[in-house]
Amino acid sequence: MTAAAQKEYDLAVKLLQNADDSTLQEGLAHLRNAADQGHPKAQYNLGIYLHEGIGCPSSPKEALPYFQLASAQGHARATYLLGCYALMGLDGFDPSEEKAARFFKLAADKGIDEAQYNLGVLLLEGKGVAKSEEEAVHYFQLAAAQENSAAQYNLGLCYLKGLGIQESRDLAIKYLELAVKQGHKQAPETLEAILMNTAPTS
Repeated sequence: MTAAAQKEYDLAVKLLQNADDSTLQEGLAHLRNAADQGHPKAQYNLGIYLHEGIGCPSSPKEALPYFQLASAQGHARATYLLGCYALMGLDGFDPSEEKAARFFKLAADKGIDEAQYNLGVLLLEGKGVAKSEEEAVHYFQLAAAQENSAAQYNLGLCYLKGLGIQESRDLAIKYLELAVKQGHKQAPETLEAILMNTAPTS
């Protein structure tokens, strides 16, 4: 990455912060310049703008190459998004749980909580990877420690049912309570069912 690319990226960030219609387009132009000069953060962020259609038409197909470039330079969140593309079969990818799992693993091991959660789900269900409840719990624990509510919820269910870890009603309640605090939609109903000693819903 060159000094010129960094200069373009810094200018883009300045323009895109609290951007109005005029500075948005100018900022995007500088962001694209930085991305095309090999700046990984610029590549990732331009991919987000293109994917979401912020200041431009939404185009996952155009966003994908920038995520791929950023991922190739070690940008973990870009790698996570490639996993999402593979899982959902978005532009440029045929749906592939196996390919998604590989991307999620790379991003998960770099600390991306959403990747840790998604990899945990695939491991728990044996989709795209060999089924391993123990490994699933490991990744749920990592994501839960980062306050990922979906991981907290799933970890609570694992403790409740003894999936990949020793069964513990107390720990199930603990993680479901954390998920409730984080706003997980299903957690309150499941927690209430446990506390009332009725069958939980999932």
